Amino acid sequence: MKRLLGSTMLLTMFAFPLLCSQPAAAEVVIKIATVAPRGSVWMRYFDKMKSKVEKETNKAVRLKFYPGQVQGDERDVVRKMRTGQLQGGSFTTVGLAMINPEALVLQLPLMFRNYARLDKVKVAMKADFERSFEKRGYVLLGWSELGMIHLFTKNKVASLAELRKQRVWAWNDDPISKAMMRALNVKPRVLGLPQVYPALTTGMVDVVTNSPLGAMALQWHTKINYMIEMPLAIGIGATVITKKVFDKLTPAQQQTLKKWAAKVHTVLTKRIRKDNDKARAALKAQGMIFIKMKAADHQAYRAAATKVARSFVPRYYSAATLNKVRRLQ
Repeated sequence: MKRLLGSTMLLTMFAFPLLCSQPAAAEVVIKIATVAPRGSVWMRYFDKMKSKVEKETNKAVRLKFYPGQVQGDERDVVRKMRTGQLQGGSFTTVGLAMINPEALVLQLPLMFRNYARLDKVKVAMKADFERSFEKRGYVLLGWSELGMIHLFTKNKVASLAELRKQRVWAWNDDPISKAMMRALNVKPRVLGLPQVYPALTTGMVDVVTNSPLGAMALQWHTKINYMIEMPLAIGIGATVITKKVFDKLTPAQQQTLKKWAAKVHTVLTKRIRKDNDKARAALKAQGMIFIKMKAADHQAYRAAATKVARSFVPRYYSAATLNKVRRLQ
């Protein structure tokens, strides 16, 4: 018995330091970049998501957000995700299209008349979009928005004919804005997002597209005087991370990340819609003039939008996907 006890104690003495030296679960840091400005409503909600995830995982999963284009524009962020410098991004459809072109179907011009129709499609096609991101090596954490997208102008533009005489900006990496301008017979000034404010200042461009909230967040509203009332589209965004980093998490950690991402993005979307209403009222109070387009021009916009939607098949999405979105509304 004494010999047995002695052997057990000896084994315990050797085993104890080995047990103590076992490494703790590895910390996973997920670096996520966005063009959303520091201090904006988007960043306030991303900070909430970071706090909730880190608290529930005891900081085993850490989120690090880079706001305000400090990691470059959306093309730069996508490139850095592919090389592993970043693990995620919160994008507009410009960045999303570089990762998953099928996302463009949600921001086609004049596709949705209101938020309710968009929400219905996002819910009905949730699994479709999750699969389409995953097969490309990414995990969709949640949809967000910019709000209703409008034309903002320095000069009064009350018709499509007058718009064609203006210097109209189109985002260099955005296939939708460039295609729509071409369909409307407007020759755009193609620039990157960081170049827009200086271009408005120098007069290189005098027409831009954005939501009221986006125009204010980027300070574009200080350079423009008019807003065309007819919205061109609903600005879609989403936060995605690489499947590579997602697979490093334990199943429980994955569930925690997806749970809080879904909750925060849902609340964020509601907040953005409310804040866009407030931004619209603020712009009007500051003296911005809202312009109504003529009925004939509305028809021209609708015809151009239909042309653009068809032209993106099959390069960006299939005819079946386009028809499904239309059918579900």
